[in-house]
Order: sequence, then structure tokens, then C-alpha cells
Amino acid sequence: MDFKLATELTRDIKKIKGVLSVIYPGAAASKTLKNVDLVVVHTAPSESNFSRVNDLVSGKFHIKQVTLDELGTNPEFTAAMEGEGVLLHGKSVDITAEGMNLKSRIILTYDTTKMNQNDRNKLNRALYGGISTYKKDGERIVKEYPGIVSKINAQKLGKGVLMVDRFNSSLVTQTLKTFQAQWKEIPVWTY
Repeated sequence: MDFKLATELTRDIKKIKGVLSVIYPGAAASKTLKNVDLVVVHTAPSESNFSRVNDLVSGKFHIKQVTLDELGTNPEFTAAMEGEGVLLHGKSVDITAEGMNLKSRIILTYDTTKMNQNDRNKLNRALYGGISTYKKDGERIVKEYPGIVSKINAQKLGKGVLMVDRFNSSLVTQTLKTFQAQWKEIPVWTY
């Protein structure tokens, strides 16, 4: 997409009554906004305004036309546009968390490099569970036991990184403290 052409086209689009903003989405938006070159935000739904914008664009760009209400009810779409991209016209749109059912969570990063191997293994088993095998009456028995992560439905984001519901984070931090691991907590809101 030609940025200069997008800027020129925006001069005409912004003259249409009800157009609040014109946004040139960034690369981070590409997964959610597949093949979208411009996002036009309207104050209210109006088929005549939508068709006037389509006539101006006339196949030069792939556009997505939305209203403020749609932005408020579609957090994935809003998240795709924030932080990256260029505002070609209007004011930036602020979206509140009301009605989005956001969940308070904690990202826990922990470091076990200063721990001895025995304690590191014990911590790993406490967090992620393990398998024990033994023989009884000549028969091999395998017993799996869950760890804290599966019990509280935490998510492993990577090596030494967990995302936990805020009210369950104390179970993990207490375990890390017991094994004298170092950790950091990052509060986040997710949907």
C-alpha cells in the first residue's frame, strides 16, 4: 500500500460527515486485520457515509469501516490497532475496559539458575507434576500426579514464565519461596 496515496485519500475521506478517524494500521495488526490497508472510524452507522467512503476508495485500498460502538465491543480488533500504525486523521480513540469482562492475572517469571539441581527438580515436580513407577506383585504400576499449574489452570508461556489468575498467584509464589527461587510478578489484564 502506498502511504502517500493513503494520505491524499484521507483528505477527501475526512470531509465526509461522521468520519471520526482514519487509521493506517501497523504490521502488528496484520493477523486480525488481514488485507486491510485503512481503517475508517465513524461516529455512528450510516450506510450513505459508508458507501461514500467506498466510492472514494474505489478499489485503491482494502478498507475496514467501523463505528465507535463496534470498537468498544471487539477487544481483539481494538488491540490490533493500538500501539502501532499511523493516525492519518482525527483523534485517537480511547477504549475503556467496561463491559469487556477483563480478567486480572499475573505473569510470573522465575529464575532457577542459582538453585542446585536437586531443588530445581523438586520445584519442577511441584509446579508441573510428575510420574512415579513402581512394581507391586510383579506388576509395573505408573502413577501420574498433577502439579500446581494444572490444578489452578495456569498457563505456561515459556521457560520460567507462567500466567496465573491473580487470586491463585499466592499458591505459586509460596512454592517458589519454599524452594528459594527468584521471581518477579507482572500484573496484567486479559480477555
